[in-house]
Amino acid sequence: MGVAIDGSDQWWPSATTPAVLPTFSRYQSQPRQYIEVFSRGATAFDYRVTSARPWVSVSRARGTVDKEVRLEVTVDWRRAPKGTTRVPLTVTGAGRTVVVEAVVDNAARRPSKGYVEANGYVSIPADGTSRVVGDWLRIPDIGRDGDGMRPAPVTAPRREPGDQRLEYTVNLATTGPVTVWVYLSPRNNVHYTDGLTYAVSLDGQPPQRVNVTTVTGADDTAMNRQWERNTSDNVNRTATTHVVDRPGEHVVKVWAVDPTVVVQKVVIDTGGLAPSYLGPPHSTRVGR
Repeated sequence: MGVAIDGSDQWWPSATTPAVLPTFSRYQSQPRQYIEVFSRGATAFDYRVTSARPWVSVSRARGTVDKEVRLEVTVDWRRAPKGTTRVPLTVTGAGRTVVVEAVVDNAARRPSKGYVEANGYVSIPADGTSRVVGDWLRIPDIGRDGDGMRPAPVTAPRREPGDQRLEYTVNLATTGPVTVWVYLSPRNNVHYTDGLTYAVSLDGQPPQRVNVTTVTGADDTAMNRQWERNTSDNVNRTATTHVVDRPGEHVVKVWAVDPTVVVQKVVIDTGGLAPSYLGPPHSTRVGR
């Protein structure tokens, strides 16, 4: 992640329209933000980066660009003020100046428990539960980036959401509507019912049932294409919408309905989830 700055006659962004790096959070789990300075010309040039605040720095504040250099940006969280601060980073070189903004989110409230929202999402491994209710089986390495969780026994009948669920404690700064994505292994239903189903809820809200093998308004050909995609990617992603009424600690619950559902990961999109093949890296967890 980052921005590219060109040493030729075409620079981006312009000096009057600063680029903005992804927001910095002490709880972020994705790779460190960076600035790339590169040249498309044949002549090397010297560059320098100055920060408007001493607690935001880059890995190499000055040097020479032959082809390209990557400058990692870091925040000294011990010195950063509380709240959200926008810090200009000024890059000069080849007779030009470009401004890149670092947005630093240093929340005054320090969460004590759960997976913490950062950069607009929370990503939770299936086995990262805060509470397991009923009988569940952990399946090592079945997911694309970790273990999976399946309700047991596999011969159980379909049930209403009730006494068998996975609970995940999260800490959210965002309020209002959020999307909960549940990553499942591609499976078929073993019962003569209308499809493979699970349910999900937030806090004490009613569980929302999700049929993961239904393609609305589609024929068998479309359903086959969906199955081909799910099996080739080794994941079936489905989403529900929930309303967060306050910032702070919340509990996401995944309820067993059909026995062959295998949960790989749960991702809460609070407005910043970016497209990716595997989904975002697992969020930072504090406490238990």
